[in-house]
Amino acid sequence: MVFSSLFLALFLSIAPWGKDADLCQPKPVEVIKPPQSVVQKVARAMIRFHQEVISPADGPRSNYFPTSSSYTLQAIEKYGFVDGFLLGCDRLMRENQEPWLYSTVVNKEGFRVKYDPVP
Repeated sequence: MVFSSLFLALFLSIAPWGKDADLCQPKPVEVIKPPQSVVQKVARAMIRFHQEVISPADGPRSNYFPTSSSYTLQAIEKYGFVDGFLLGCDRLMRENQEPWLYSTVVNKEGFRVKYDPVP
């Protein structure tokens, strides 16, 4: 009798059942992006035009990873148009061949580039 009671208690404590079992299943988190303003959509279209039309014809020139256009696009999506645009301008002003004191990575073409993600 004691052994069967102990076995039943052990069996029931292994996994939750009934309504409690639904609480143990992680629910997928739905990420809701804020709606983009008209200015952000225009800026995104202009940057995408540069990335898809001008940059392939002109060739890769960025000394950074991610490239300055991708960095600006990410900054606009994260901080809004004004702050993202200012971060992109700051990045373009630092686009040069000077040595970099922080971490570097090797890009697809095999060149060592400066690693500077969006803060």
